[in-house]
Amino acid sequence: MLSEYAMVHVTYNLPLAVSMTGLYWPFLNRLDILKIFSLVTVSVIATTPWDSYLVRNKIWTYPEDAVSGYTFFSIPIEEVFFFIIQTYNTSMIYTVITRRLVLASYLQKPSRALQILGGFILGSAALGGLTAFIIGDKYTYMGLMIAWACSWLLFQWVVSSNILLNFPRKEIVASVMIPTVFLWVVDTLSLGRGTWVIEKSTKLDIQVWGKLDLEEAVFFLLSNMMIVNGLVAADYAIAMLNCQKAQATGDIEEGFSVRKALTSLIGPEEKSRTSFVSVLRKSVQRLAISNLIFLYSFCRIADDLVDNASSAEAAETIIEQCGELLEAKFASPTDFPKSFSAKSHDFDELNELIEAIDYLPVSRLRIEPFQGLLEGFKQDLQFNHHKRVFPIFSESELEDYAYHVAGTVGLCVLDLIFHHFPQQQSSTAPSLNEEVRQAGCQMGKALQYINIARDIGRDAAIGRVYLPTTWLKEAGVSPEDVVFCPSDPRVDGVRSRVLRKAKQLHDQSENAIRNLPLEVQGPLYATVKSYMEIGAALERGARPCHPDHKLRLSIPRRLVVVYKAMVMASRK
Repeated sequence: MLSEYAMVHVTYNLPLAVSMTGLYWPFLNRLDILKIFSLVTVSVIATTPWDSYLVRNKIWTYPEDAVSGYTFFSIPIEEVFFFIIQTYNTSMIYTVITRRLVLASYLQKPSRALQILGGFILGSAALGGLTAFIIGDKYTYMGLMIAWACSWLLFQWVVSSNILLNFPRKEIVASVMIPTVFLWVVDTLSLGRGTWVIEKSTKLDIQVWGKLDLEEAVFFLLSNMMIVNGLVAADYAIAMLNCQKAQATGDIEEGFSVRKALTSLIGPEEKSRTSFVSVLRKSVQRLAISNLIFLYSFCRIADDLVDNASSAEAAETIIEQCGELLEAKFASPTDFPKSFSAKSHDFDELNELIEAIDYLPVSRLRIEPFQGLLEGFKQDLQFNHHKRVFPIFSESELEDYAYHVAGTVGLCVLDLIFHHFPQQQSSTAPSLNEEVRQAGCQMGKALQYINIARDIGRDAAIGRVYLPTTWLKEAGVSPEDVVFCPSDPRVDGVRSRVLRKAKQLHDQSENAIRNLPLEVQGPLYATVKSYMEIGAALERGARPCHPDHKLRLSIPRRLVVVYKAMVMASRK
């Protein structure tokens, strides 16, 4: 029969661990698992001497019928498991909450004064706790706990304050307080049943609520702070390593190296990293996803500059300048932008674009897809509804346009994947590599078709109709009619035709994702399935509240779609 203490785990801690693991399993990667179980090991090592001292000196005790009798350095085995399960649960909560963060973007140098102040506070608290422990009596437990915990927190602060001070406060507070409040409740119930007891002579005998002693409340708060700070320290090492990889111009070692992560953590700060992180933060703010962020940031900036140009002539100039900038960057990456003459170009207008191009990882990309993307921008400029010029005349023009604005981006993404995972078969086998590239291009076109079907009203508002003119004529409507009334029922049939074409391309290319590394399959499936779900919603008749608004999935529906996609990826 299980002991009373074991039943606490069975009733409260294990169900939480199992449910979180089961629900979040499709999103866990090997690095998450390595980080969590490394921290669990460190937690047991760090806790054992302190906990053993408490038990041997009867600062807290366990009734004989509350534990099994098996011990580890005098600590009941149930108590050892408690530190394992607490660390695991808190780590899982932190992993879920911080999943969306781009760690390298928080490597900006923090205030030196705040670092010194934080270290002073923690050092003073540790000395204060030691003093209270030496005084003894009712200050024994609180003093020993604060001295022990704050000593570890001080060590963690020295290691990770560089990133901790830049981390979003809400994520840190939530990661600490959610498991802390949970354990306060569990501890209140356990103390009420006498599962464990803090001796009256060694505690302040102040209750926060019910039977929850102040010392226990403080213990769970401090221990969860230690766990979260340990995770932040691990993420700091990972961020530093990722930052180095992103800036590297040569080959990249596949996988994660603990040795390299630790080396990057204690190595000297490079001046180049400061400007890199600054640009990365701007890119993350634009996109909220490494190298992929810079790619998407460039696409967003270039697209916005062209769309927001004062005239078609100004937009053409921007496209030409962008092409020249890209050629200069690919020709001489280390000399850019100095190698690009500023005399005949408006650098004030293009500062952001130049900065984005400067951080493109061109050693891992080809210039041809970028040139194709610029051709797509040029196609956009051909629209002139006042002169009744609509360049998407037939299906071939539609396919050509989708390739230029989306298929090329898919090829760039694959270039980065193949570079970061050079040992994968899809990277080394020429025939498979070409097959995956073609599928990636087709998938990009499929997603662009979804965009076109979704944004008919929004495009019409700026005088653009991407639906093929021949398809519209078959439905008895003209591009001018779509500009005037995009909600015309006759347009729905053409929209459905575009959506069917999107699904056809999707079905033909979806299986190719299985040939990519496991690390990227989940996110790719999530992106693709989210787009396809928008297409399915359009087919069911869903429309935005206003014609020039963008149709969006509800948050619950998006979560379901993403979860299913991640499960699909995990079943390989």
